[in-house]
Amino acid sequence: MVAAWALLALLAWPIAAAAAAPDSLLNICMDGKHHKTKPGPEGQLYGQCALWKENACCTANTSLEAHEDQSYLYSFNWDHCGAMPEKCKRHFIQDTCLYECSPNLGPWINQVGVETPHTHAHTPSWGELG
Repeated sequence: MVAAWALLALLAWPIAAAAAAPDSLLNICMDGKHHKTKPGPEGQLYGQCALWKENACCTANTSLEAHEDQSYLYSFNWDHCGAMPEKCKRHFIQDTCLYECSPNLGPWINQVGVETPHTHAHTPSWGELG
């Protein structure tokens, strides 16, 4: 029973965090490689990214590229380890659309390399990790 309550708490946490997020963290786009500077309507979003067509941080071209097996977005091929099952590919495309298109990821955005009064250590960027 305790495990069920713990699982329920883990599932509810993102919803509670988003509800408690200040308005300044919502309706913003990440400062990313393929993100628009401000969210807005993007009526021609492709496939699974169409969920954000009313208010998106991605362009129609980015949404199309998210669905390509060999995409220029991050020079990544979904089938780099062999043919990926369609169910798995669908999951990863959904994840890519959320990352590229959602204007409400602000509560989960951490600026990389920004020092706070409590942290003086260098925080590596993704490029430095791999």
